[in-house]
Amino acid sequence: MRKLCLIAIALLVSACKEEVVQVGQSAPELAAVTMQGTPVKLANWKGQNVYLNFWSMGCGVCITEMKDLEKLSREYDGKITIVSVNIDPAEFPIDGMLKKQGVTYPVIRDSLKITQERYRIVGTPTSFVIGADGVVKKMFLGAQKPETLAASFDEAVKGGK
Repeated sequence: MRKLCLIAIALLVSACKEEVVQVGQSAPELAAVTMQGTPVKLANWKGQNVYLNFWSMGCGVCITEMKDLEKLSREYDGKITIVSVNIDPAEFPIDGMLKKQGVTYPVIRDSLKITQERYRIVGTPTSFVIGADGVVKKMFLGAQKPETLAASFDEAVKGGK
């Protein structure tokens, strides 16, 4: 009987898929909410190229980078969607800062830290280029120069890796 239980547990564990980010693999699902508290999934942008940008209020570089991301969001409108993931606790007010920065691209919150775990976020900003096919194409640690991002966006739009 004990042997049967161990086999059953082994089968159950092997059936559980741990969702973690890996370049060249399907992007892990989001476990986040919109600014209005509505759950959001990657399927919201199915068939689109996505630049997933994790940031926090305590990261000055993240806030500075928002101006560049906003500009790129307008330049690549319809070709790549920038989705900003705030990782601060839900009680941190971010609306005023987003308005001050002129952010118009989607901002979601990962207050429960599930998405952070799946994407292995250890510092901000950390970003990912996800192709229209749902595969993670690139990962960036730290703020990137607008030229670097534009080149990566161009690659994603052309379907490159």
